[in-house]
Amino acid sequence: MPATPWASGLPLGLLGFGLLLVVIGLITLTRDRRRRESWQSYPGRVVASRLEDGQFRSCVAYLRDGREVTFWNRFTASGLTDPVGREVEVLVNPEDPGDAVVSGGLAGGSTVGTGVTVVGAVAVLAAVYLLL
Repeated sequence: MPATPWASGLPLGLLGFGLLLVVIGLITLTRDRRRRESWQSYPGRVVASRLEDGQFRSCVAYLRDGREVTFWNRFTASGLTDPVGREVEVLVNPEDPGDAVVSGGLAGGSTVGTGVTVVGAVAVLAAVYLLL
């Protein structure tokens, strides 16, 4: 039975998509590790959350030099949100107090990076299986 024209393109597209996700996930994990090594850690708490383009974003506050600093976490979570009032660890760029991220939790860099890498790896494995 002859293969349809898209049949061979599907596994290759899936392979490319999976590899892209693996690369994005590994970059996210690497950046998260660097932040953990060089940025300052502060206790913080979620003060607000919103749904933005199908992703939940959290607004987080922490105290630095007696002043409350708030920021919207750059990492997001699909389907889940950190509840308002939840205590979180915040990593802060020592050169820019507004440049901060939640470390860990539902939408921390390591969680997001690991999730994207795993989904990409599954896509790569599925593509390899289809190509064999």
